[in-house]
Amino acid sequence: MVPAMPAIFLRLRRTATGSLLVLLLLVTAAAAGAAPPDRAMADATVGYLLFDAADGRVLEERQADRPFIPASVAKLVTATAALAVLGAEHRFTTRLDAAGTVRDGVLHGDLILVGGGDPTLATGDLPVLLDRLAAAGVHRVTGRFLYDASALPEVPVIDAGQPVSAGYNTGVSALSLNYNRFQLVWERDGAGRVSARAFSVADAGRTPLDSVGIDVAASGPVPFIPVEAKEGERWRLAPGAGASGRAWLPLARPAAAAAHVFRRLAADRGLALPAPTAGRSPADAMPLAEHRSATLDRIVAGLLKHSNNLTAELIGLATARRLNPAVATLADSAAVVDGWLTAQAPQADWRGLRHANHSGLSPASRATPRQVAAVLHLGGAPLASLLPAGDEEGPLPGVRAKSGTLAYAKGLAGEVRAASGRRLGFVLFIGDDGRRRALDAAMDLRVAEMPPEARAWLVRARAMQAELVAGWAARY
Repeated sequence: MVPAMPAIFLRLRRTATGSLLVLLLLVTAAAAGAAPPDRAMADATVGYLLFDAADGRVLEERQADRPFIPASVAKLVTATAALAVLGAEHRFTTRLDAAGTVRDGVLHGDLILVGGGDPTLATGDLPVLLDRLAAAGVHRVTGRFLYDASALPEVPVIDAGQPVSAGYNTGVSALSLNYNRFQLVWERDGAGRVSARAFSVADAGRTPLDSVGIDVAASGPVPFIPVEAKEGERWRLAPGAGASGRAWLPLARPAAAAAHVFRRLAADRGLALPAPTAGRSPADAMPLAEHRSATLDRIVAGLLKHSNNLTAELIGLATARRLNPAVATLADSAAVVDGWLTAQAPQADWRGLRHANHSGLSPASRATPRQVAAVLHLGGAPLASLLPAGDEEGPLPGVRAKSGTLAYAKGLAGEVRAASGRRLGFVLFIGDDGRRRALDAAMDLRVAEMPPEARAWLVRARAMQAELVAGWAARY
């Protein structure tokens, strides 16, 4: 059952006939007129809502109904919807299916690796499938080796407006492995020749990644750039003067990469498989082995702590597909989840709410402090128990919250324990839309590094954030 929405999350709103639907609790004049503590951020816009976590009473607010770029604070929406729609005990399943018959240790037919949307699938999980395949008596395959990622939409990047070599802007697929990143490693020999290889890396070790090819150029405007390839993926490396190096890069075709890693591991065990190709597991296929993920609540705890974008997108897609099986894009999926969210509290004012995806990796997303406070309320104790300490830059005393960071956008939402022992709920956004628009207009997508001035802005924004939260904790 969805909890009743306290008045702090409601805004003065009228129907077409002018009748009042809801009332806004008034904040004190002193709080409404409060100024940002950091005069060096005078051009930034600051919005927040501070409330008593026990009874929902407003304590302070500033521009609480202004839409801000939420960045990774948007993951609170994804987590809340997923826990409610899929359930805390939900697990994602990766399978091996057989299309054919098994006789005398031989699969006469196709072996199919079927992705179930597991955002945490890693190299160390694949031997479980191979062990169970061997236990099923399969030691040779006469047909094809297929991979099936049809359970969810597959997209090459989370946000097309992000740098092409950003390791946090990966492809998304129901068959994802090692967070859909690969490590590019290069070395220069005594004659100056450069060799380079791609590896899929996990705690279990690194595996050569046969689906990614590397071209080495003597020079180039940027060190790494994807190039068009008829099959698989290709990158051009311009290594510069360094003798050796390594870099994390995103995979645009993650299902193929996962299948190639599985093929390598199978070969190490003496099971020779043909090169993988995309396909569908037929309805009458025989399940041979499966790997189940950790429960969703544990995955969400990791998501809120580490803020992995791929995890958010896969959880969000699974949630949206449960609500509407026709979802085909991240934008459509995010809209479905937003629709679910607003339906839980139709009396609240959701105007201006928009998420371009499930991770917050987009400057196009918008949410108000009051709307995010409503999300915290809908998530309730289950969500609050999963919130990490501090923010991504380190601990903040007494704070359990989800942070969000993009260039010229900083957010934090959760709870802080006041000096009195009182639990305070809060949502805080700091942004500079003008500078963000200018950055987007001038962005060179070949360059992954954030401009120095944007980094300096974020340092000041985090200092302001810490000062505001510490002031709340001291006053209450």
